[in-house]
Amino acid sequence: MKSAQVVIRPWERGDFARLAAAGPRLSARTLHLRFWSPVPVLPASYLRSTEQRWPRCWDAVVAIDGDLLAGWAEYGRSAARPDTADVAVCVVDAQQGHGIGTALLERLVAQARAAGLVSVHADIEWRNAIARHAWQHVTGGRASTYALAG
Repeated sequence: MKSAQVVIRPWERGDFARLAAAGPRLSARTLHLRFWSPVPVLPASYLRSTEQRWPRCWDAVVAIDGDLLAGWAEYGRSAARPDTADVAVCVVDAQQGHGIGTALLERLVAQARAAGLVSVHADIEWRNAIARHAWQHVTGGRASTYALAG
């Protein structure tokens, strides 16, 4: 990571307010890549859902720069198989390209493993070369599902 000021750490309750405040620093392109649809703002339903499911069914790690959220990586446990989860990463536009997404993903995978998950899955848009590169760097491959257990 290029910025030594950015701290990567587990999600805390106060991070929900930081996430909401970060919304205006996310471009339409970044929001589309994260949510797979043309959402103009960070969806209020997403903010409510994550807070309701945290920490049992949803968890995350954050990148904090000063007091601002620079990015987050999250996993949501599968209802059918709670030992597996889907993951996603989002970095605010001004912080992109500095290795924050990769650092978040590395930390999230370690946290998911420690939480007892056996695998994580990421759907990455084919045009998102940076995210695909980060996924390959962290998982060592191109497969969309990564086994965490031995």
